[in-house]
Amino acid sequence: MRTKKSSSSNMRFLFGSVFFFAAVILSIVLFTYYAMREAWRKSPERDYIYTFTFSQEFKGLDYSVYLDDSLLYAGNPFNADTVLSVKRYVTHEPVNVAGIDTVIAVPHFTSSSSLFVVDGRTSIPAIIGVGEYNAIHLTLKNGKVVPIKE
Repeated sequence: MRTKKSSSSNMRFLFGSVFFFAAVILSIVLFTYYAMREAWRKSPERDYIYTFTFSQEFKGLDYSVYLDDSLLYAGNPFNADTVLSVKRYVTHEPVNVAGIDTVIAVPHFTSSSSLFVVDGRTSIPAIIGVGEYNAIHLTLKNGKVVPIKE
C-alpha cells in the first residue's frame, strides 16, 4: 500500500498539533497549581488562632497560664474576663548537620501543644492538650481546672 506525501505531512501536522496542545494545557495546569499554592500560603484563613477564655470562678485567685513553654498570663489576682488569643507561627533556625549549615523550620503552638494552668498557691499544673480546637473555655470544678473545648 502506497501513501501519498500529503497524508504523511498531514499526520506529522496532526501529531505536532496534539503535542503543542498538550504542552499548552500542561503549562496552564502548572501555572495554576503554583499560583494557588502561593495564594494558600499567604491566605488569612491559614493563620490558626487559639482563643482561651476563663469562667468567673477564677476571679481573685492566683493562676499562671502557659502554652508549651511560653508564659501567656500570670494573674494575682486572676482577672476572669481575660481572653487570650495565640497564633501559630514558624521560626527558621540555623543548624549545622554533619558539617553542613542549613536552616530548619520550627513550628510553634501546633496541635500537639499543651496548655498548662498552674495554681499559684500549690504550684500544681492542670495539663490540657489543645489539639485542633481553636476556642477553649476554662472553668473550675471542685478546685480543678476543666476545659470546655469548642
